[in-house]
Amino acid sequence: DAFDDLWTKYMQQTESASKSYESTISRRERNLDHWDVPTAAAYLGLHPETLEPLPQHVSETSSSSSATATTDGANGVSGSAVENNHHQLADEYVGHDAAILFYAQWCRNCHAVAPSWDAIATHVNAGTKSANLVMALFDCENTAKHTELCAAAGISAYPTLMFVGSGEYHDTDFVTRSLVGKDKSAGPFGATTLRRTVKFQGNWQYGDQMLDWVNIMRGLSSWHGFTESGPLVSLRNGLFKLITGGKYKGGTKGRGGKGMMGREGSLPVGVPPNFQTELRGTGGASGGGAGSVSSAESAANAAAMKVLEMELNATKKEKELYEKAVTHSGHLMDGLLLPKKAKEDDEASDRDPFAVLTRSDGWYSNATSLPDPAATRNDEHPGILRSCVLELALDYCARITSRATNDYLDVLGKIPEADPFPSLEEIESTLMDNIKEEEPYCAAVESCALGNFEGPECRPEKCPFENDAACRYVESCFDPLIQAEYGVALGLLKEGERVMDQDWSADGGSLVTKGSGSGATAAAAGETAASGGSAATEGSASAGVGGWGVPVA
Repeated sequence: DAFDDLWTKYMQQTESASKSYESTISRRERNLDHWDVPTAAAYLGLHPETLEPLPQHVSETSSSSSATATTDGANGVSGSAVENNHHQLADEYVGHDAAILFYAQWCRNCHAVAPSWDAIATHVNAGTKSANLVMALFDCENTAKHTELCAAAGISAYPTLMFVGSGEYHDTDFVTRSLVGKDKSAGPFGATTLRRTVKFQGNWQYGDQMLDWVNIMRGLSSWHGFTESGPLVSLRNGLFKLITGGKYKGGTKGRGGKGMMGREGSLPVGVPPNFQTELRGTGGASGGGAGSVSSAESAANAAAMKVLEMELNATKKEKELYEKAVTHSGHLMDGLLLPKKAKEDDEASDRDPFAVLTRSDGWYSNATSLPDPAATRNDEHPGILRSCVLELALDYCARITSRATNDYLDVLGKIPEADPFPSLEEIESTLMDNIKEEEPYCAAVESCALGNFEGPECRPEKCPFENDAACRYVESCFDPLIQAEYGVALGLLKEGERVMDQDWSADGGSLVTKGSGSGATAAAAGETAASGGSAATEGSASAGVGGWGVPVA
């Protein structure tokens, strides 16, 4: 459960970061751009925060009032210069055209038209300087800000295709506008509400119609740019000044420029660099402007993802350990409940692991290989068998101790308050006597393990437990699956290998470098093993162990 919860949290963080990226950062996939709110506002001529349309020209009154507010602000009177900043800027052309598909995720028609829109973008090589056109997608219902921008752009149906060019488009005429109204006069998708935009009024099911419309709008935008900033502008300005008595203020302000374009060969992604920097920031490929993810937010998200990833990896390892423990427990239960049936011709089918370890002097910690690989079964490897027997014996004795302790606590809890309560030494002594009474070996097994099983009482010639079920439990150590688990843990086997398939005739399946004793000691060990391990069974009370599983005399 802990792993599942952490995995869910990790995936939620990943999806959140992905959604944050997709909704706040403009990006380009092949020839099609995915826009955020600041980018769409820049192309459509909207204020990035209020999403109000910017005026076509800067009025003298607003310029003078803004200058006054700035001066007053410097003197500490007012700070309204920032608030009125959008009145100082006019609607400007970014330097290249844009065709936008406004959509919603739930809209089936939007998903149907998307492949055609992508194909048109590839056909016209959108996003390059040679095309001078960006084709984009904008999700009107991604966030509340997206919905607000679409409302400001006059989007009333999905999908809506809109073209943004260098000059003003006229999608209605006076007669039909007067007769049927502005929206119906423009077509089924309604009239445009922004000056430099025009909506596609044809059938989006026909890709050729959309392609022709895009090309025609590109041509009109190019002609407008030519007349506004080309060689005809001087002639036009001169004629209008003559007609208006010098009052006409022409020029090329707000026509964009080549310098706004991105890297060589391609148009910028997101808000064009240095476009209306007073209002929209520095722009650039990252999307720029309000609404983009700050570097601090990105760093925080990355740090949070890193922490979750580390926690997830740690939990994965913990989960692997739990899975191994469950598998190990399952094998033990199988060995206990479903013991291997004895065969008449199998001498090893009914073996006692205690007897095997005692007979082969396998109790000692330096008994790390088979005493006689040619005459000893692989599943009697002392390192594997000793580790398994000791673990299962301690597990059984821990259960006996726990039950005896709980029973004794019940007895202590029933002692009347008027009666004297036993001392700690008396409690320990009584508890140990109770354990010895039920399972004598359990009272000694822990100290035997700490003392390297040197005492004769530590090396019984047969299973020492009074409970026959406990003996069958320990006999599970001969199960091939359990032996394989211990072999892997001790470094004798690799994952998937089996004990009985190993050829240990060379080194006896040694765990580590054999005992620190001399060659003579090792030879003595071999003799002792061959003679039936009499030295071990006699129980020499030595201070240490040397050679191969033989007490030092």
